[in-house]
Amino acid sequence: MSSMKAVLTMCFLLLLILDGGRDVECRRHRERRRKDYTLFVFGDSFVDAGNLAKSSGPVSRASRGWYYPYGSSDSSHANQATGRLSDGLVQSDYLAQMLGMDESPPVFSSLPTRAEVETGVNFAVPFSGVMNGRQEEELSLREQISQFGEFVDRGSVDDDQLENSVALLSVSNGHDYSHASDTTSQLDAYIEDVTDGIVEGVKRLQGMGVSKVVVNSMPPLGCSPWRARQSVGYAQCDDVGNTVATTHNTLLRRKLDGLQDVLVLDLYSTFDTLARSMSGSTPCCDTSEHKAYCGQVDGNGRAQYTVCANPDKSFYWDNENPTQAGWEAVMDRLQANIQNFLAAA
Repeated sequence: MSSMKAVLTMCFLLLLILDGGRDVECRRHRERRRKDYTLFVFGDSFVDAGNLAKSSGPVSRASRGWYYPYGSSDSSHANQATGRLSDGLVQSDYLAQMLGMDESPPVFSSLPTRAEVETGVNFAVPFSGVMNGRQEEELSLREQISQFGEFVDRGSVDDDQLENSVALLSVSNGHDYSHASDTTSQLDAYIEDVTDGIVEGVKRLQGMGVSKVVVNSMPPLGCSPWRARQSVGYAQCDDVGNTVATTHNTLLRRKLDGLQDVLVLDLYSTFDTLARSMSGSTPCCDTSEHKAYCGQVDGNGRAQYTVCANPDKSFYWDNENPTQAGWEAVMDRLQANIQNFLAAA
């Protein structure tokens, strides 16, 4: 018996039982959406799920997320590299799981032009920041949000999805500040520009109909392996990097303070606490050369890196990015705040 015939039969029986059924209304029930939320992801390598295509040639710094040892702890993807800059899942995957999904929504680069989204879209790329990157693939935050705007304009995202949408915005791995001068006056002005750009992005997303926006603060940049390796054995954090991060976070919170339905995630203290309890600033995938990168091989295919025995005990995976275990611990710490924010009317 078809579902329609079953509904009509039930209605007929109810009409008989209730003597004419003047108070009985029979309707086909709308099928409930599989997901309560639609997730849209913007920003850098902390949240990217593989937007940069795998290169046709050998591994490179830009394409390393598609090569071993990246993805080697990711049992959900058969321990294979997926373009994520981690040994496994990243922040956007864990937020997606909080929203009832299996992992981050599909990456923008994998979708057909006229795609209709279901769980959302991930627009993030590894080298993103507020400012335009040096390479073509380094899409700025503004460019990513413009891509989202095109999706909305052509009807790939409907009003119901926007009313139940969450945006995750991450400008947090320090890419903007990797080229900045350490001169105090210039740096202060640059931080103003970067934080203004993040606030502008939040307002644009809200203007397009996104209902809730989750924004990453900056982690302690001076304690990232990229900065801390300037000391012997990653034993000492870089004060300048941490000052940049704290100044950035203070300004960002002040500028976002008056906006409703915006949550700023405290990555600074969360990273600091967890890194201290795990492996500090020492990355699991390490290189002997400062300019080398995890996954790099020489002309004979010999690895120019080493991988620790227990990635699940390490907080940092490579010079900038946490391990899967690191991200899981971070999001576990932040989960209560995120759930309270999503539950608020």
